[in-house]
Amino acid sequence: MHFGEPTRILHVEDYFDVGLPEQAKEPRVRFRKKLSTAALKALRAVGGFTIAADSARRRNSLLILCYHGISLADEHRWLPSLYITPQQFRERLRFLHRSGASVLPLDEALARLRLGSLPPRSVVLTFDDGFVDYFEHALPALQEYNFPCTLYLTTHYCDYRLPIINLGLDYVLWKSRKSTVSLPKFGIPERLPLITFEQRQVLVKRLLEYARERGMNTVDKDELAREVADDIGVNYEAILNRRLLQIMTPEEVIETARAGIDIQLHTHRHRVPRELALFRREIEDNRRRIIELTGKTPLHFCYPSGEYYPEFFGWLDQCGVQSATTCDMAIAQRNSQAMQIPRMLDDSGMDLLRFESVVAGLFV
Repeated sequence: MHFGEPTRILHVEDYFDVGLPEQAKEPRVRFRKKLSTAALKALRAVGGFTIAADSARRRNSLLILCYHGISLADEHRWLPSLYITPQQFRERLRFLHRSGASVLPLDEALARLRLGSLPPRSVVLTFDDGFVDYFEHALPALQEYNFPCTLYLTTHYCDYRLPIINLGLDYVLWKSRKSTVSLPKFGIPERLPLITFEQRQVLVKRLLEYARERGMNTVDKDELAREVADDIGVNYEAILNRRLLQIMTPEEVIETARAGIDIQLHTHRHRVPRELALFRREIEDNRRRIIELTGKTPLHFCYPSGEYYPEFFGWLDQCGVQSATTCDMAIAQRNSQAMQIPRMLDDSGMDLLRFESVVAGLFV
């Protein structure tokens, strides 16, 4: 890990920063290219997966799986690195159940990792952000298999039944199916391409700058997204009605916590300022809201967008945080730093065969 540049992964800012920089993409690509599907099938056929899963190395390591969204509509086609389908998620849980994986609560798993007392094939399930799709799809599936799960909740948008602005703008542009667009009303008179995610992000950033220059608040930004959608022929009301890209309401968070889901810290506004006072405010606001909704004090943290710097470790300790997970793609070991715990990201690009190899502890 080079501390000069933060590790980042797909997420949220103005609050959600919808970027997947090349440095975040590359480890995933390398991982998937290590072995072909045919080679993996051959390895599984001769018992290689079982040998790895039962090895001392796997027994002494903890696989923390990271999820972000489960599609309510076509989000997995829009951002496959952020979303999986409900069918894919249930397929994962079915395999974990069938394979005898030990799915543990985060707090217990980290304690047993330090003590060297993990059960075989230890796995922790984590979700970031707290989108409505978690409540609709993940929670029922987890209850069906009686699996524990940690949800790292960002709380600002709980009080708004609106799409996250950065995500919403990109989704609207993608949904238009246009190859180029100009938005002179918003200070973008020239035609800009929309075909790739990177191309759309140029436009998203200019729209957000337009909003910042005018001091727009959360509701104002949503009206901006609606106007953009109207201008390019996208039904924004349908996006609102389906609750796409929205964070759970307070009532849904309360119900999720009552169902036994572990709600933990992810900052209030999904950002990690590099000024101590602002950083502490993010943790304190986030913790206060989670306590209000769940009655429990959260002690574990996940870096928004996977972004962290070395000074954060001490700051989190000052805030009473016991662990912090990253988006660094690896399996956690006994000597993993408490404030720099790796996870494996699961998404639409990982088929079940490769998922099985990850659970076995191969190629991570």
